[in-house]
Amino acid sequence: MELTFMKFAFFFVIFSAFIIHNVNAKPLHSIKLIKRGSSRNMDSMEYAKYLRDSAMNKYKYSKEVMKKSCSKSSNNNKSSSKSKSNKGNSKVLSKNKQSTIDLKDIQFDDAYFGAITIGNQNFNILMDTGSSDLFVPNTNCTSPACRNHNSFDVKKSKTFKKEGNPWNVTFGTGSASGVTGIDNVKIGAFTAENMIFGLTDNLSDDFINLESDGILGMAFDRLNTLDNQAPTLITTLINQKKINPLFSFHLSRISNFNDQGTLTIGGVDNTKFQGKITFNPVIKTSIVNAIAFWLINVDDASVNKKSLNFKGRNAIIDTGTSTIILPDNDAAKIHSQIPGAVLDTNANMFVIPCNTTSTVAFKFGGVDFNINPKDLLLGPVDGQNCVSAIVPGFNFDGKNLTWLVGVPFLKNVYSVFKVDNPAVGFARNK
Repeated sequence: MELTFMKFAFFFVIFSAFIIHNVNAKPLHSIKLIKRGSSRNMDSMEYAKYLRDSAMNKYKYSKEVMKKSCSKSSNNNKSSSKSKSNKGNSKVLSKNKQSTIDLKDIQFDDAYFGAITIGNQNFNILMDTGSSDLFVPNTNCTSPACRNHNSFDVKKSKTFKKEGNPWNVTFGTGSASGVTGIDNVKIGAFTAENMIFGLTDNLSDDFINLESDGILGMAFDRLNTLDNQAPTLITTLINQKKINPLFSFHLSRISNFNDQGTLTIGGVDNTKFQGKITFNPVIKTSIVNAIAFWLINVDDASVNKKSLNFKGRNAIIDTGTSTIILPDNDAAKIHSQIPGAVLDTNANMFVIPCNTTSTVAFKFGGVDFNINPKDLLLGPVDGQNCVSAIVPGFNFDGKNLTWLVGVPFLKNVYSVFKVDNPAVGFARNK
C-alpha cells in the first residue's frame, strides 16, 4: 500500500537517575514551530528502510567526525555524574533565563522544525539533539536546492562578520558544504551574539523540495564540524549567561488536536508533565572516550510488563530520528513478545498487527516509560499489518550494545537535556 510521506522526513533523519525538584518555573515567551507536508511517495516498507539507512549513515558520518577531532580536548568531556541518581540537585533556575517555543505538529509526527533569526533574517530550522551543526543556505549558492529555500544575505545584516573557513557535512544520501560566518542568532527570547554558523554554498539535489532551510544541532560541541568543534548555539547561550544550562521537549501528536508541543530553552514547561523528572547521567562514547551524544544507560525493556532482562545497554536520545533502531538481536527479542509480529527477511524489518495493543516500555533510571501502541506503527503494508517503528540494524559501537531512541519513544515522555553535569531526564506526559 502506497502512502504519501513527508519530504521533510528525509531531512529529519539524515542528521539521523537523579531527581531535580526546582526546575518548574513558568515558561515566559513563545514563538511557533511548524511541521510541513510532503509529496514524496513511498510504500511503508520502502519508507522504513529509507529511515533506517539514512539514520545509520548519519551516525557513520558522526563517528568519522569524532575520530578526526579526538585529539582536541573539549569542555564537554567532563561529567561529574558517576552514579545513576543525585537526588540532592535542587538548584533554582532563573525565570528570566528560559523561553518556551510552541511546537506545531502537522502530518505524520515525523519532524519538528521552527523559526530562528540569523542577522535579522528568518529561517525554518530543524531542532536536532543528534547533531551539532547550525547552517543555512547562502545567497551565493547556485545549487537548485539552495534556490528553493530561504537564504542568508550578508548585505542585509549589519552584524555579520566574515570568517570564511570551509566546512562540509555528509547526510544519509546527500551532502552540504560552504564557509563559516559569524552573526547574532535569535531563538525564542534569546540572542546568541557572534555565533559561528555555516553558510551553504553547495547543497545536494536531495533537498530541493524540503521545507526546512537548515538544521540546528543540539548535541555536544565535539560533533560540530564547523571550525573543528565550534560552540553550538546552546553552548553559546550558556557561555554568554543568557539561559539556564538545559533545554527540554514535549513532542505532540497530530492525532491529538488539543495538545501543544513545546521546546523550552533554559528550563522546562511544567504544564506538559506530571511528577518528578528522573535524570540519567550522560556517558562517554567508547569511540573517543568522551561525551559527544546524549548517550545514557538503559536499565531494561519490557513488553506488556514482562521484563526482557537486557543488561549493559545504552541509548542515544535523538529528536532527529523518527524511528527506534536497535541491534538485530535486541529488536528480535522485543518483537518476540508482541503477538503477531513477523520479520520480513527481505527488508529486515518487523511487521506487527496494526491493531496491536502491546505496550513496550523502556526503563531509565529505575522507571518504566511506556510507548503507546499507536506509536509502534510506521505505516500499513496491507489491511491488517503495519511496519514496526522499532527497527533492527543498528551497530553503532561494534558491540551491539547501543540503541538509537527517537521520536516514537520521545512522544511518550517529557524529555530534558541538562548541559551542566550532563544528563537526560524523562517525566511522564500529562
